[in-house]
Amino acid sequence: MKAILFGSIGTLVETSEIQRKSYNLAFEKVGVDWYWNTATYCNLLSEPGGLKRIRKFANDTLSEDKIKSIHFYKEKFFTELIPGTLYLRPTVIDVIRYAKNNSLKLGFISTTSESNINVIKSAIIDELDFSVFDLITSNKNVEKPKPDPEIYQYALDTLNLAEDEAIVIEDTVVNQNCAMKAGVKCILFPGEYAEIPISNKYYTLTYNLMSKVEEVLG
Repeated sequence: MKAILFGSIGTLVETSEIQRKSYNLAFEKVGVDWYWNTATYCNLLSEPGGLKRIRKFANDTLSEDKIKSIHFYKEKFFTELIPGTLYLRPTVIDVIRYAKNNSLKLGFISTTSESNINVIKSAIIDELDFSVFDLITSNKNVEKPKPDPEIYQYALDTLNLAEDEAIVIEDTVVNQNCAMKAGVKCILFPGEYAEIPISNKYYTLTYNLMSKVEEVLG
């Protein structure tokens, strides 16, 4: 094994509730009579990407301009709500230290916006210096964001890795499937709002990330 790839913001920090609140503030801002409660938002997390979630919920009832306006304000409110609220998820820093101590490459393989990534960087700068990552990706690196596996193919090529030389960490089943479609083994490290299949026979699932990484890497 040559690399550990963190696949989403949610593998590093828990942002789901802040994201949900940001959407609801955006709906109010643009005058859309919507409200996403926790159950609704959990269901919508099966669709990676904010714009896709809004389109799915709108079901052709909103113009594309209105959808983009909602997303713009959601990002704005997210940026405003983040400071002072985020901390690394348990054992994440241990995995990062493990990678560095064992000369493994580290990647942060997201298809979110650069602005979102920069917000997270600033919010947890006292806990994590993002310069530890050998590769950080955003939506600018691919034409097709997750759940398309293009971003993982890009990461493997950029880091000069074979499919069996990396392990991915993802926070939702749909993102785990994305990595697996690229031929890469993936640990599911679910966030608070991630819906997990009752039968997880085909999923490598953990809530203790460091322990599972050590188990998988042998």
